[in-house]
This record gives sequence, structure tokens and C-alpha cells, in this order.
Amino acid sequence: MRRISVVSLFVGFLGAAYAAPPAVEPIEPFLTAPLEVRFGPEGQAWLELTTTLDLACVVVYGEDESFGRMALDAGMGAAAHREHRIVFGRLQPGRSYAYRLQGSDPTGRLFASRTYRFTVPRASAAAPVNLARLALGARVAAVSSNYGGAANDARWGANAALDGDPATEWSSDGDGDAAFLTVELPREVDVADFGFWTRTMGSSAQVFAFTVEDEAGRTYGPFEPGGADRMYRFPVEGVRGRRFTFRAVRTSGGNTGAVEVGVFAKP
Repeated sequence: MRRISVVSLFVGFLGAAYAAPPAVEPIEPFLTAPLEVRFGPEGQAWLELTTTLDLACVVVYGEDESFGRMALDAGMGAAAHREHRIVFGRLQPGRSYAYRLQGSDPTGRLFASRTYRFTVPRASAAAPVNLARLALGARVAAVSSNYGGAANDARWGANAALDGDPATEWSSDGDGDAAFLTVELPREVDVADFGFWTRTMGSSAQVFAFTVEDEAGRTYGPFEPGGADRMYRFPVEGVRGRRFTFRAVRTSGGNTGAVEVGVFAKP
């Protein structure tokens, strides 16, 4: 019988355990169009792209090529797929950022783009101000739940819907159609528009319709966001108040919530 030394087994084990990782392939040949960062009226920035094979994608970004920040594909709950939307976190108007798109397919192939840059437009002085912001004195007065029973200022807590950062979001703890969040402003205002940006996990957690209730019990809506891609705004008339409750009325169930909610005052 041929003898195999312990050393040979150990070396063989190391060779299997530390096999060379796969090479990283350029992602550009698998994009249907060149990458283009888009910007919203409140300084939001995002990438929308389509790949010709199923990928799970992220973007790394920062002010230089050391990056330091990461943005996840909003549809990652659906695993690898072809239609991607990746929202950057809070950015500074007028500042330039570097970013790189990275991805993996279900077989383990790795992909990366070259490094690109974009500059965030400076905010227009005429841009409407969302008063449902922690930085402007608004606060969460009540919430149906936070994922995992967390506090409002935790990772998935309700404060994330008032922080002005499109990379954070409030997630309820499985509330589905019963999810709600109450915003209290620092003062009474005449409301011009309500806004809502629903979170989504692909097949669940998306709000398709919601209402808004004021402190006097008057209800407005239902309003229907056109998707989970941005904040949708809904004009209203004769609405004045300080405390407003956003209630989900039709959803895809699960951990429903919001990326941001909005209250915009009349001039």
C-alpha cells in the first residue's frame, strides 16, 4: 500500500482551501448603455442600469479612488437580476465623487467597471424644502414598529425616513398594510404637497398606496407612488397642521416602510 505523508495531505488541503480567486472581468461589455448618474431635486443621486446577464451589484464611491462608501442595489432582495437601481448616500452639492460599479453572477464570476467621476449639482435656491427633516426640527412622534424592535435612531429605525439620506430607510417589523409613521413638525404649516418614497425588497416591503391623517383626524388620499425609484409628491388643498401620520393602505406585505417621507409647505 502506498503511504501518503501527513505533510502531503496538509499541503493538498491548503491548495484546495486557498485556490486562486477568479479573475475580475470588465463589466462594461455587459451593460446595455453607458453608466450615467442621475440627480433628483433634493440632491439625491442614483444609477439606473440594465445588464445583459443576471448580476448582484454594488457601487463603491468616495471623493477619491480610495472610495470608503458603498451603495447597494435596491433590488438586492431579489438576488441577481438585470434591472438595477443603486442610490448613493448623502452627497455634498458642488463636490466631485469617484465611483466604481461591481457585481457577481450566480456562478461566482466577478465583474467591475473602470472608475468614473461625477459632480453633484448645486441646489437651486428655488427648490422646495421638505419640512419633514430631523435637521429642520421635525421628529418621529409615533411609528407602528421598527425592524427587530430597534429604536428610532437605529439602523432601520423611523428616523431614517426623516434624515434626508436616500441610502437609509425605515423598515417596519413585518407590518405590511398596517405600517404607519407620524411626523411632528416644529410649527404649523399650510401644506402644498405630501411626499413619499417607499422602500422595497423586490417581491415584498413596497407601499403601493398610502393616506395621510392630520392631528384633527382628517384623512387625505389615498395616494399612489409610481414606484420605489424616488420620492413622489402629491399636491393637496386646504391642509394645515403640524402632525401628520403616513399610513400604508396597500402594499406587497412584509417589512414595509419608507426611504423618505415629505411635507412641503406653501410659499
